[in-house]
Amino acid sequence: MDITADVELDAEPSRVRVWLADLDRYPAWLSILAKADPLADGGVLGAWAVELRAKVGPLARSKRLRMVRTIDEPEHLRFERAETDDRHHA
Repeated sequence: MDITADVELDAEPSRVRVWLADLDRYPAWLSILAKADPLADGGVLGAWAVELRAKVGPLARSKRLRMVRTIDEPEHLRFERAETDDRHHA
């Protein structure tokens, strides 16, 4: 599943970037992201162990994955899944 969202914020990019540049801040404002712990990952900067959690009625599911920051520019950030086991993951 791919989800794309756009938002216009009444704030300078540098103020918004404080909340977006590191995944460990996301659980405070993004409910599906239950946990994001920074990793010291073989020298890779910007890697996190992430737990996604969702609940629909009585059903709850969670998924753990490794995310890395793949683009780190003043007005452009991107995070992508990047596992270390050389397998394709859904």
